[in-house]
Formats: sequence, C-alpha cells, structure tokens
Amino acid sequence: MTRALGLLVAMLGLVVSAGGCSGPYVSGYTYYPQPATVEVLRREGNQQSPLMVLVSVLGVHNEDAHQGIPYSVVVRMRFENVAQSKVTFDPASLELVTGTLRSFLRPRVTPAGVMSISPGERKELTAYFPFPKDIAASDMNMQNLRLRWEVTIDSTPVIQTVVFERAESGSTVDYDEPY
Repeated sequence: MTRALGLLVAMLGLVVSAGGCSGPYVSGYTYYPQPATVEVLRREGNQQSPLMVLVSVLGVHNEDAHQGIPYSVVVRMRFENVAQSKVTFDPASLELVTGTLRSFLRPRVTPAGVMSISPGERKELTAYFPFPKDIAASDMNMQNLRLRWEVTIDSTPVIQTVVFERAESGSTVDYDEPY
C-alpha cells in the first residue's frame, strides 16, 4: 500500500511539473539592451550625473491570478542616487508604448507608491504593464518598446526615456524573477 501511494504521489508530481513547463513568461519576447542605462546630466559645468537608472524588459508575463499579475510586459528598474541630490520618483509617471505608439495600460508596480531615493541609496521596482483589453502580444507590433518616466531631482522635474529592441528569434534569457 505504501509503495502504491508513493508511486501515485510521484506521478502527480510529474503531472504538476509538466503542466508548469511553460513558465511565467511567453517565449520569443527578449529585449535589448539589458540593462539600459539612463543618466541625468546637470546643466551647469559639473557633468557628474546625480542619478543613474538601470532598466530591463524582462519579457511578456502570462496572467497569474494567484499573485495578482496581469498578462503584461514586465519591466525592472533600479534607481541609483550617486550624488547629494534629493530624488523622488512617482510610478504613476511610467508610460510604455510600442514602436507604432500603441499604449499599454497603467502598470501594477511593486513596491507601490512614490519612492524617495536618498544620496548614495539604490532602490528597485518591478512594473507590470497590462496589454489593452482583448489584445495579445502577437496582435501588436512588439519590435520596439519605449519606456518614459519622470523623476524629480532637487525640486526639478526631469523626463527620462529609453527604447528597447526585440531580439531575433532563438535568443534566450534567464529570467530571475524574484516576485
């Protein structure tokens, strides 16, 4: 009886693991650069950048109702305050569009809320940009993606933008999604 139960548990494990082989991401949506680096240059003579932002498109994520993740394009951002400036970022300023200017919906951001980045501090976030209603990745021209956001540096609003290009088919990425 114990052996039969063990065999049943092993078979159920194989069925469950086989069902999860597709993973959380849709294949074929790898973007470069990884990461993109965006720096802000001061207007005065000092050309030291007060803020560096590293950005990567992780791919197209399947819906995960259990974790509250919509069918979406996933972007990870890392903000590094490399000067003595006061920096804030409001995720509500995030916008993602395709190269043909089709907009994605407002993102679900983790962690949520306005972010203050103190001098010398680094903070990361993950943004899930849902596809428009009843639209799949295959229905959109996803060759290029443009991400736009705004930061405030010492009370001055600064708009930042980065463009990503889709890799040729056959490229693979190791998704190290911690969320």
